[in-house]
Amino acid sequence: MKRERVKKLPKIELHCHLDGSIRPETLRKIALQHNIYLPSEQDQLKNLLVAPQDCQNLSDYLERFDLVLTCLQTESALKAAAFDVISQAAEENIYYIEVRFAPSLHTKKGLSLPKVITAVLAGLEQGQQQFGVKSNALLCGMRHEELSDIAKIVQLADTFKTDGIVGFDLAGNELDFPPYTFEETLGLVEQLKIPLTLHAGECGCGQNVADAVYLGAKRIGHGIAVKDSPNYFPLLKEKDILIEMCPTSNFQTKTVTTLADYPFRLFLDAGIKVCINTDNRTVSNTTLTDEFMKLYEWYGITYADMEQLNHNAINGAFISDEEKRTLHEQLTNNY
Repeated sequence: MKRERVKKLPKIELHCHLDGSIRPETLRKIALQHNIYLPSEQDQLKNLLVAPQDCQNLSDYLERFDLVLTCLQTESALKAAAFDVISQAAEENIYYIEVRFAPSLHTKKGLSLPKVITAVLAGLEQGQQQFGVKSNALLCGMRHEELSDIAKIVQLADTFKTDGIVGFDLAGNELDFPPYTFEETLGLVEQLKIPLTLHAGECGCGQNVADAVYLGAKRIGHGIAVKDSPNYFPLLKEKDILIEMCPTSNFQTKTVTTLADYPFRLFLDAGIKVCINTDNRTVSNTTLTDEFMKLYEWYGITYADMEQLNHNAINGAFISDEEKRTLHEQLTNNY
């Protein structure tokens, strides 16, 4: 496969974090407007924002978000960040993207949760108007927070469901807060009929992936650890679960350390649906084009494989059947 062609072909992305995907130069502009100090050297700034290839673990990777979050505490900053992500998506012909964020992380300077959400949605809408990239957003509850606070985020996902919030997710410390910690919260998600995708199996427990499915998840963020629990493969197939794989990020966070351990082929051969994502464009220093090129270099995937992975993403997207039909047609015509 040729990089230029991969870049030009239409793509779909379902697992992209707002705070991990803002360009360093956009962050610099925001910091200047709000009198926040950032290193003047581009390389120094990049070192603070981009996780090293040899992160020790997930915590080492997550440290990169601290600086970004100090800058994303106003409506104008959030709007600029969301617009920035859509402009990046447009550069590599992403036709549809779901951007996820945790509203509670953006309230340090007094912004209300609804204002955080409205600002992000305004930035996505501005990006859609300017670049034609269709987008929606997912709200994340942070696992370490009080259950009552996470329930507020669920209620807001319901409130904003006609304005561009199309689903709910749990992010953060999976090791100490496994899925069943949130049984009651996820019961509310189901009751309100909010589509659910959950981070699970990003660290070493396949059981978390199965539990996420039992609790109502239709998609799984990362899902890598289930490779060691093939007894759950029939469950994933029967429930038609989509695994949102993020290759670069999965190696950086030491979810796997060798290519032989990476379950991309294993999942496909087992009939488990997979789609490909960046996770965090800036923190992982990647694009969706880079991710597909890696799969080509590692596994020799073809354009037909790439097309199928993107059709999988459309089928799993939290959008109407009519919107899915349109995207499927656009994909088929372009490939």
